[in-house]
Amino acid sequence: MNIDWNEVEVLEKFFSNFSAQVLAQHPCRIDVGTLLNWLYSGQKVLILDIRTPNEYRTVKLNLENSLWIPMNELFKRENIEKLTQYGDHKIVVACRSGVRSLVATAFLQRVGFRNVYSLEGGITAIVSAVPYGD
Repeated sequence: MNIDWNEVEVLEKFFSNFSAQVLAQHPCRIDVGTLLNWLYSGQKVLILDIRTPNEYRTVKLNLENSLWIPMNELFKRENIEKLTQYGDHKIVVACRSGVRSLVATAFLQRVGFRNVYSLEGGITAIVSAVPYGD
């Protein structure tokens, strides 16, 4: 096995930004209640859905302020350029359960996005929190 120690060092330095102290000063995770408050109060919010195509077909978000870009396509130039159009928005990254969104949020922050958050519980939390209407 060949370990790229330079890359390990870069990643160690990057992920040190996610210590408890740093996260307390600059939280990057929000719960679904916070998201709903932002939406209901009219704040500019983009929900960035990074689920796989199969996950997306299972539960589609029908919100005008959502954008679906699967995580494996997120860092293509055209998709990053799409996201820069939402520079005045809070970008809330959501996957199925909230694990991949934390990783994607970290990397979006690394490339320069500052107002980006991971949704705890992911799309599952949204589905559980929002009542179904007729």
